[in-house]
Amino acid sequence: MRRTLPSFRALCWAGLAVTVTVVGVAKACLWDYDTLKAEAAGLPGIVEIITGRFDRFPPVYYEMRLERVAGEIEAGSTDLELYDNAGVACDRLGRHDDAIEWMARKLAAIEAIESVGGDTGEHRYRYLANLGTFHVHRWLANGADRSNMTDVARSRDLIAEAIAVNPDAHFGRERYQLLAIEWLLDPPPINSEFTIPTIFAAKAGELYVAPSNVLEKAGFDDAVNGLSGIITLGSGWESVDLFHALAMALADQGDGVMAFLAGRRVAELQAAGSVSLHPQLGQFDLMIEEILPDRAQSKTNAFYDAARVEADGWRVARERFVSGKLNHGLHPDTHPGFWDDWTDPTSPPALPTWGSPHRGFIVVIATLTGVLAIAISLVVWLVVLKLKAGGIRPA
Repeated sequence: MRRTLPSFRALCWAGLAVTVTVVGVAKACLWDYDTLKAEAAGLPGIVEIITGRFDRFPPVYYEMRLERVAGEIEAGSTDLELYDNAGVACDRLGRHDDAIEWMARKLAAIEAIESVGGDTGEHRYRYLANLGTFHVHRWLANGADRSNMTDVARSRDLIAEAIAVNPDAHFGRERYQLLAIEWLLDPPPINSEFTIPTIFAAKAGELYVAPSNVLEKAGFDDAVNGLSGIITLGSGWESVDLFHALAMALADQGDGVMAFLAGRRVAELQAAGSVSLHPQLGQFDLMIEEILPDRAQSKTNAFYDAARVEADGWRVARERFVSGKLNHGLHPDTHPGFWDDWTDPTSPPALPTWGSPHRGFIVVIATLTGVLAIAISLVVWLVVLKLKAGGIRPA
């Protein structure tokens, strides 16, 4: 019976394949840490969201809007958007009872139009979404009193109804707003399994700083966009819980640098005295040092510090520009050229990049592995030559 042995050519190709495979895996592993820009490329605007480089307008902005839209409604306008503008302006000004009252007036206007067969488009959804938000904002403004959760329960019902009417509006943010509200109503317990109970705990299980795609598997693959929408379009910039959830969502999908930056925002808020709305938490340790290797943390920390300083300076200049225009009676709602003479006074710091200190070592090891594989192939081939003399024919 003749046995067959692999040819020298096949053995050499196998050795080469080992080399290519090891180097390829090294590049794949290192790709996540080669550059911050590469990691952020799929998340447009996430750095600005985390560092606060987005508009937050002064009270006079909303006062002027409220005066104008209220006047138009009183003059007989049937434009339903005016009610939304009035309600949101009151909410931004801390006049939550008035905001809720504006939504009652909007519902009456909607019903009047629909009673004669008129089309109100998506305004019933807007009514539900705004009213639900106003209720939870009123609860928060009144001290987040857990002995009276009526506003929070009402908010949950309204937001759930809004989602049923229009599930994809505002980047799906109402879906995550509902998770947060349900988390407030029924906070998950803290135990060995739920050491950091995010707003996702009840629906997706707990998240950890290592990437595991828990959210994607549970159907929450748009979590980052949804949370970003709440932060920028709602009132989440000062919420330690929302930034904690954002950090964990980013870590879960493998965006370690962005998760680290969001964790820095959590730490910043807590240092300023912010506490979690979870009744058992208070302040918590996000353990952001576990998100990145030590070699990446110093540059990332330096970037965050510089980016926050630049963002705050940009925002102050932006608000000064806006206030100057508003004081002259100009408003973005009514003056199309409002922003024409605005120029950014500064630019955000560049996202740092670094090469991995382990890259050269890994490539050397990979190369030596390949050379060793080829050397072994040569030895085997020499054995093959001897076996041929014994009547064994190589393949």
